[in-house]
Amino acid sequence: MHLVDGQGRTLSEATRAAAEDAFAWALREFPRIDPVLLAEWSEEVAKAIEARSEAVESPKRYAFAALHGKVRQWLRSKASHEIPVGIGAELEEWAGVDRNTQSKMDRAIFFDQMKTKLNDRDKHILILLLQDITSPASVAEALDVSYTAAAQAIHRVKERIAATLSDSRNHRPNSSRFCEAEI
Repeated sequence: MHLVDGQGRTLSEATRAAAEDAFAWALREFPRIDPVLLAEWSEEVAKAIEARSEAVESPKRYAFAALHGKVRQWLRSKASHEIPVGIGAELEEWAGVDRNTQSKMDRAIFFDQMKTKLNDRDKHILILLLQDITSPASVAEALDVSYTAAAQAIHRVKERIAATLSDSRNHRPNSSRFCEAEI
């Protein structure tokens, strides 16, 4: 670190020690943050302490608090993101697991459960809807029915899905509506 004030003069010993202690602490607490970035922030904190030397009662406390604030602000600004490393991360990458995996699994489970509640014709419509075949004309062609019948069938399937969702939100927490075993 280059600990000098705005005019290029060296800082007081108390300010220098406080900035160096805070920098060492930040390196230990946040090992994945670039040390150069931490050093730059420590220099800024040291200059701020020196500029407010009359108002700062404890340079060490000020340095720790200010540096911690800078780190938290940087983390909140989403300038950073966690990069998982190690065998777990490699397995997740190999398996194609990402942040959306849980929602995809939940969606698949939900629609599998929906298939058990629908008759055969509605199951076919649900499968078509899941494949983004949503127009009544396309459904009518796939099921070999009239346009009007397909539109009504799509509407009926959507209503049944909505009813199932509203029922699942309004049921008791220990209800086994969608699973065989109670938790």
